[in-house]
Amino acid sequence: KTGVSTMASTLSSLSHSLLWAIFALISISPYVASQGLQPYDCIDPQNPGLTSRVEIGQNTTVCLYTGPDGDWNSNIQYKRFSVNLVADEFANYKVPGSYSAIVGGNFFNGNATQIFAASQSALSFQRRYYDATTNFIFPYLTIIVDVVDGVVRGIAWDDACVFCEKNQCLPNTYNFDGTEATSEQASQPTNGCYLTKAICEGFQATGSDACDLKLYVVWTGTDVNGNVLKSSDSRFSAFPPNRIQEQVVGSYDSMMSEVQNFGQDVKDKLNSVGNFFKGE
Repeated sequence: KTGVSTMASTLSSLSHSLLWAIFALISISPYVASQGLQPYDCIDPQNPGLTSRVEIGQNTTVCLYTGPDGDWNSNIQYKRFSVNLVADEFANYKVPGSYSAIVGGNFFNGNATQIFAASQSALSFQRRYYDATTNFIFPYLTIIVDVVDGVVRGIAWDDACVFCEKNQCLPNTYNFDGTEATSEQASQPTNGCYLTKAICEGFQATGSDACDLKLYVVWTGTDVNGNVLKSSDSRFSAFPPNRIQEQVVGSYDSMMSEVQNFGQDVKDKLNSVGNFFKGE
């Protein structure tokens, strides 16, 4: 594959959008209870036989959980989105309006909003989407689903430091008890690039969804028929970081140009950021 055209295709791959308006409190469903599943297990209850295994070209279920920071081993209220994706096709799904609800409306009334992904009985570590203390948003979220003969054995986070300079990539992986996970403990990349709230407000003002909650998904391993899953070759960290950062800076520059036609309050907020992508 070649750099720019393949990466552009990756960045613009089909988005499976779920409506924020139906973002309801989750409890253990009768199906989950009757099948002896754990609360965070993720299969399609309408078609459990198909989605409980991974087969190339067939639907497989991925869930995105969101909630407050803290100890998830205690009684905590959270939200779940689930979607059926075609296995081994680079995919993403986004939650329209999620930035406004979580960042603008402080939906979870906490210091931060955490997210994690699930498929079958496998869970990822948690990542922070929004930190209300620093006003940082971590929008770059890609999971790598590890499969052995159709059974999901693990979910790892892709390296999210390819989107920015090293000094702008911060620790952003957490255990379910709320403690920070180290790269040694997690055996995967644990840092992530962030955007400031002022930058995200600029994107919002121009109608961009760059800061909405969005999860990218790739697979690795073997499907139920023993076929090799190859979509992980399209993950962002597989491309040269300078190419990825050119895309990010390009979208930022385009936004900065467009907001010059907006009110002075928007421009003042962005001017206070300086040249964020050069660390100025």
